[in-house]
Order: sequence, then structure tokens, then C-alpha cells
Amino acid sequence: MVQRIEEILGTTITEYTPNAIKFKGLSLETLQQILEEGYTTPSAKFNAAPSVNSCIEFGQRCQKQGVIPTFDGIAFPDEPTPDLVIDAITVVGVKDLDFAGEFVRFVWGCDELKINSQQLYAWWD
Repeated sequence: MVQRIEEILGTTITEYTPNAIKFKGLSLETLQQILEEGYTTPSAKFNAAPSVNSCIEFGQRCQKQGVIPTFDGIAFPDEPTPDLVIDAITVVGVKDLDFAGEFVRFVWGCDELKINSQQLYAWWD
């Protein structure tokens, strides 16, 4: 199971994260695949971050707006029930300020928020 999730994520367990896989830039499609393959659950979440299901739903809204969401987080493949959680989201290609407002509402309560003309970013500690 560990090998398969490492293949999907394109990264491996390292000394820095001895029991987990830290990943960056996960696409919406890959996040959906991970959920479908049972490496996480819809309700899995990290601290105050939105659940996996909420991230997928927001990612789908992003795509309808023509913008690209990517997700960062941690996968725990060796747990009795493997789980993957999201701890950051980046959205690029935003041209509509109303959508930037929707992003802020979605990430409300995050620990770090960056909004500029290139991207929207939120991170939860």
C-alpha cells in the first residue's frame, strides 16, 4: 500500500517525515483518485483545514471558473487506516475578484493567506 500511494503522489517517505509522505502541488484529479482508491476519506482533515471532500468540491468550483487548484498535505500510509489530509491550497489563473472573495470565505481560519495577481494561497498549521 505504501508503494502505491508513493507512486500516485510522486514522492516517498523521507527522514524528515519518517511515518508520512509530505506532498506539494497535487492536482484535483489526483486527489479524487486517492479518495476513490481508499487512501483517504471524505471527512479526513488536518486541524482547522477543510476536509478532503470540501477541498474536492472547492476544486471543482475552481475548474468551472477556469482556474487551477493544487493541494499540499501529508499522507499517512502506515496507519491502521491510511489517510491523506490537505494542509494548503494554491489557486492560479484567477481573473475575477469575486472568485478571490469566494476563496477567502473557503479558507477562513487559515494560518497563512497570500493573495496576489499570480495566485491565491492558504495554509493551515
